[in-house]
Amino acid sequence: AFAPVVDIRQTVTPQLRTDCGETSLVLFDLGLGKNRMGASALAQVYRKFEGSPPDLDDAELLKQFFALIQSGISEGLLLAYHDRSDGGLFTTLAEMAFAGHCGFNVDLTTLPGDDISRLFNEEAGAVLQIAEADMPGFIARASALGLEGCTHVIGSAASDDYLRVCDGDREVFANGRAAIHRLWARTSYEIQALRDNPQCAEEEFSR
Repeated sequence: AFAPVVDIRQTVTPQLRTDCGETSLVLFDLGLGKNRMGASALAQVYRKFEGSPPDLDDAELLKQFFALIQSGISEGLLLAYHDRSDGGLFTTLAEMAFAGHCGFNVDLTTLPGDDISRLFNEEAGAVLQIAEADMPGFIARASALGLEGCTHVIGSAASDDYLRVCDGDREVFANGRAAIHRLWARTSYEIQALRDNPQCAEEEFSR
C-alpha cells in the first residue's frame, strides 16, 4: 500500500518527551473496554488459546480517530504516539519510556476490566503524549468526532526513570526502567549473540 506524505518533517515517534513541560498520556481505546485477549502475545506465552481475539466493531471510530491523529500531527500537537496492538497497553507504555529514557506514572482507574486484561489486551487503540496546555482543545476535538467514549487520560511521563502503574491508591506495578528494558531486550540479544559477534552483542546488551 502507498500513501502520499505531504511533509516528511511532520512525523511522530513513540519517544516520550520530558523537555516539553507538563504533559499527559492519553489512551484511545477503540475496543471500548471489551479487552478481548484471544491470540494476544500474553495468551500465546501462557498457551491460553481460548477466547475471542480483538476486533474492530465500529469502523467509523477508526475513521474518526485517524482524522483526529492527522489533524493533531499537522498542528504539532502530538509529542509522541504508539499503538497498542502488539503486546497491549503496558508494552506500549514501556516501549515509549525506553525510547525516551524516562519513566511514567499511569492510573488505570477509568479503564474497565482486571489488571491483566487492561494492561495486555491488544484491541485497536493508541497512547498519545499531549502537552497540558493543548489538552482541553484536543479532548474537545476528540469529543466532537464522537471519540469521547474511548478517550482516557491515564497519566504522564516521569523524569525519575521509574515505571509506575496504579489503580487509584492500589499499586499494580512499579520497577526501574533499566531492569524492564533489559528483560525486553533479552530475546533480541540472544538472537544477535548467535547471528553476530557474541562479544559485540554482549557489549551492546550491557550498555
